[in-house]
Amino acid sequence: MRRRFPLTGWLGLAIILLCEIFLFADVAISQRGAVETADQVTEILRNRPTTLFAKTARLVAINMTAFVWVGYLLLLEGVLTAQQGRSPVRARPHHFWLLSLASVFIWCVFDAINFRRGMRAWEYIGIPHRFEDRIIAYLFAFAAIVPSMLMSGQVLLNFGLFDRLRGRAWELSNAGWWMIIFAGALMCAWPLLDPRPITNLTLWMSLVFFLDPINLKLGRPSLLRDWQNGWYGRTAALFAGGLVCGLLWEFWNYWALAKWVYHLPFLGPLEHVRYFQMPVIGLVGFIPFGAECWVMWQTMRILFDGLAEQLPDDMCLL
Repeated sequence: MRRRFPLTGWLGLAIILLCEIFLFADVAISQRGAVETADQVTEILRNRPTTLFAKTARLVAINMTAFVWVGYLLLLEGVLTAQQGRSPVRARPHHFWLLSLASVFIWCVFDAINFRRGMRAWEYIGIPHRFEDRIIAYLFAFAAIVPSMLMSGQVLLNFGLFDRLRGRAWELSNAGWWMIIFAGALMCAWPLLDPRPITNLTLWMSLVFFLDPINLKLGRPSLLRDWQNGWYGRTAALFAGGLVCGLLWEFWNYWALAKWVYHLPFLGPLEHVRYFQMPVIGLVGFIPFGAECWVMWQTMRILFDGLAEQLPDDMCLL
């Protein structure tokens, strides 16, 4: 039976298209390209728009990340509903809303390591100076990070792209468990003890090694358990979800006025070989990032047992 595409999906697609229209309208009206410094943003903001259309375009350009990712989540919700016959968001609402709140916390952890520890691998420009002027956009943008990766991966998993990624079952030894934990601890410690842009290389995978073995021992959803059962599809879907969202983050970030820029001098000449704002080689970091956030969420769910609904099976990311 053919299913109709849900209204939420159409609404999400409309939001994305409107965001693109208004963003490029602001680019045209301002006669600018992609901004790369705070001074460039300040210069553009001195010329205030006068018409309602131009003011709306400027509002979108400043809040592009928050607006467009809400649209993307709605689009994904529609696609998942069309695929599965029901919405995983509406079927497990507590799980989704707690995941969104956890997403804010998870990204704040990465931001804290980057800014508080002096790593400075990325910085934000064009952000409103007053906290009360930016908190709502922050919340929407950060709350969308983890759900968008998991939902993107779930869409691809539902298409059957990773169904063949199965192998023989095997058993992880106790020594192997401790070795993975130790490797994860070292990878976590490096950016904390030596906060330089180069140390962010382990930031995007360290907690997979450190937390997933703990999830395994506690009987929680775990990638290691999947692997021991010979199932690698969920891991591949998380990798794919992270990469898809990474490509979209950099695309939608590029022409925005409030945005992030990177400082990765250790890459040498490769720092200037870019996919929009991101050095191309840096896109690799998005691949394990989806898996890392999923693992972090499975650990955090310990706090919400009895409130956040359980995952139905090992074919589910959320």
